[in-house]
Amino acid sequence: MFNANIARTVTAALCTIIVSATCVLGAVGPAIATNAPSNIMAPIAATTAIVA
Repeated sequence: MFNANIARTVTAALCTIIVSATCVLGAVGPAIATNAPSNIMAPIAATTAIVA
């Protein structure tokens, strides 16, 4: 019975880690893929002169 409890705890922890990592990669992956070409080809912010 003790070994079954340890196995369930380890399995639950691994499932939690895998699901969390999948959610994070699902949210971050498309953002990186979408912004990568624009970051390489264009500056993030252009400097402008102050007009009086």
